[in-house]
Amino acid sequence: MVFTLPIARFEAGNALHQNLAAAAREAEAVAAAVALPEGVRFQRARKLVRDALTEAGVAPRIDALVARLLDRS
Repeated sequence: MVFTLPIARFEAGNALHQNLAAAAREAEAVAAAVALPEGVRFQRARKLVRDALTEAGVAPRIDALVARLLDRS
Protein backbone atom coordinates (compact mmCIF):
# COMPACT_ATOMS: atom_id res chain seq x y z
CA MET A 1 0.00 0.00 0.00
CA VAL A 2 2.80 2.43 0.77
CA PHE A 3 3.76 2.59 -2.91
CA THR A 4 0.27 3.79 -3.88
CA LEU A 5 0.41 6.89 -1.64
CA PRO A 6 0.92 10.25 -3.34
CA ILE A 7 4.28 11.01 -1.68
CA ALA A 8 6.08 13.96 -3.23
CA ARG A 9 9.83 14.04 -3.77
CA PHE A 10 11.84 15.71 -1.01
CA GLU A 11 12.34 19.43 -1.57
CA ALA A 12 14.99 21.00 0.66
CA GLY A 13 13.24 24.38 0.49
CA ASN A 14 9.89 23.00 1.69
CA ALA A 15 9.39 23.68 5.42
CA LEU A 16 7.10 20.68 5.84
CA HIS A 17 9.73 18.40 4.31
CA GLN A 18 12.40 19.93 6.55
CA ASN A 19 10.25 19.38 9.64
CA LEU A 20 9.58 15.78 8.70
CA ALA A 21 13.29 15.13 8.11
CA ALA A 22 14.13 16.67 11.50
CA ALA A 23 11.51 14.52 13.20
CA ALA A 24 12.93 11.45 11.48
CA ARG A 25 16.42 12.30 12.78
CA GLU A 26 14.98 12.62 16.27
CA ALA A 27 13.13 9.31 15.88
CA GLU A 28 16.34 7.62 14.81
CA ALA A 29 18.11 8.87 17.94
CA VAL A 30 15.25 7.76 20.21
CA ALA A 31 15.10 4.33 18.57
CA ALA A 32 18.87 3.87 18.84
CA ALA A 33 18.69 4.57 22.58
CA VAL A 34 16.14 1.83 23.26
CA ALA A 35 17.74 -0.98 25.24
CA LEU A 36 16.72 -4.29 23.68
CA PRO A 37 17.03 -7.43 25.76
CA GLU A 38 19.37 -10.11 24.44
CA GLY A 39 17.56 -12.44 22.03
CA VAL A 40 14.44 -10.27 21.84
CA ARG A 41 12.13 -11.20 18.97
CA PHE A 42 11.47 -8.71 16.19
CA GLN A 43 7.84 -8.06 17.15
CA ARG A 44 8.76 -7.27 20.77
CA ALA A 45 11.67 -5.06 19.69
CA ARG A 46 9.38 -3.16 17.32
CA LYS A 47 6.87 -2.59 20.13
CA LEU A 48 9.57 -1.32 22.48
CA VAL A 49 10.77 1.15 19.85
CA ARG A 50 7.23 2.26 18.97
CA ASP A 51 6.44 2.80 22.65
CA ALA A 52 9.62 4.87 23.09
CA LEU A 53 8.77 6.99 20.03
CA THR A 54 5.26 7.60 21.34
CA GLU A 55 6.48 8.42 24.85
CA ALA A 56 9.01 10.89 23.43
CA GLY A 57 6.25 12.55 21.40
CA VAL A 58 8.02 11.85 18.12
CA ALA A 59 5.56 9.32 16.69
CA PRO A 60 2.49 11.57 16.96
CA ARG A 61 4.46 14.49 15.50
CA ILE A 62 5.56 12.38 12.53
CA ASP A 63 2.00 11.14 12.03
CA ALA A 64 0.70 14.72 11.97
CA LEU A 65 3.41 15.86 9.55
CA VAL A 66 2.75 12.94 7.20
CA ALA A 67 -0.99 13.64 7.32
CA ARG A 68 -0.30 17.24 6.31
CA LEU A 69 2.06 16.08 3.56
CA LEU A 70 -0.52 13.69 2.11
CA ASP A 71 -3.26 16.33 2.31
CA ARG A 72 -1.17 18.60 0.07
CA SER A 73 -0.60 15.96 -2.60
